Amino acid sequence: MDNLPKRYDAENLEPKWQQHWVEKGVYRFQPGKDAPVYSIDTPPPTVSGDLHMGHCYSYSQPDFYARFQRMNGKNVFYPMGWDDNGLPTERLVESRIGITPESVGTETFIQEIIRISKQLEKNYEQLWRRLGLSIDWEHTYTTISPESRKAAQYSFIDLFQKEHVHRSSSPTIWCPFCRTAIAHAEVTDLQRQTNFITIAFKLDGGQVLPIATTRPELLPACVAIFVNPGDQRHRHLIGHNAITPLFNKEVSILADPKADPEKGTGIVMCCTFGDATDIKWWREHNLLLINIIGTDGRLNTQAEFLAGLDIRSARKKIIEELDTQHLILDAKNTFQTVSVHERCDTPVEYIETKQWFIKIMD
Repeated sequence: MDNLPKRYDAENLEPKWQQHWVEKGVYRFQPGKDAPVYSIDTPPPTVSGDLHMGHCYSYSQPDFYARFQRMNGKNVFYPMGWDDNGLPTERLVESRIGITPESVGTETFIQEIIRISKQLEKNYEQLWRRLGLSIDWEHTYTTISPESRKAAQYSFIDLFQKEHVHRSSSPTIWCPFCRTAIAHAEVTDLQRQTNFITIAFKLDGGQVLPIATTRPELLPACVAIFVNPGDQRHRHLIGHNAITPLFNKEVSILADPKADPEKGTGIVMCCTFGDATDIKWWREHNLLLINIIGTDGRLNTQAEFLAGLDIRSARKKIIEELDTQHLILDAKNTFQTVSVHERCDTPVEYIETKQWFIKIMD
């Protein structure tokens, strides 16, 4: 004990032992060894920038299992992979060198992903080695590699042949900037100021029907109007029809308890789709679907004079047109909570796309 230094020299001692473990193959998986295999399949860290303390913490946890099982005589298979085949890496490449898959082509873009990812993955590995994780580095993989993509495609084909997946058209949470469908887990809330305008619809008898909205650009996709059945002010409207301003389409006035009597005028237009409530109404009341927003975030020909405009420009143009024709009854600024894609802060849209559905429980 007298030979031990009074201070622990981590800078020199740890690299020495890390090299010793590598040379002795202490963490190497041994195929064919007469011992039970203990395999650890951790989600590979996303290649999206720099690793942080949270990564170190989360990957330390499976390492405890690896060491415990190895000390109990198990043949531990503990590889490490890098997830470089997804939106975070795509965003990283776009921001670093200013290209997109559309501008240079998919294959060229993938080559740039591989080039930049290799640089970061080298840094990742150095950090994991410095941390002392007991990983078998001989089995490192990447999700963008041909082998990984082939395995993923094979797995999907296998599920299809076993009838565990099916395809159908359905409302999708869509990011117009990333031009991709996203999951609920990738959506976050953002507070912003917007215009809350009251628009003059017409009843089938010619009377004015005031409806307040923050999404006037969705007027061409209006398929119904809802009132709360418990709202005494508007119960008499149920069963009547209304005419949409500018587009002169006849829509039914229906009752649903999800219509908030305290919001705006208490009369709500249902458009396909402004939010998740519109989707519920569309399904529950078997409504028409008018899909006016394309995957590029621009309005299509079903939006008539708004066709070709992005959402922000379409909102500005339709407000100008409504104002010109004296169809705006009231306008005020308000704060709203809007759903945005967590990776780019772009407000999400709900559009109809063809999707694959997997029968997870099967």
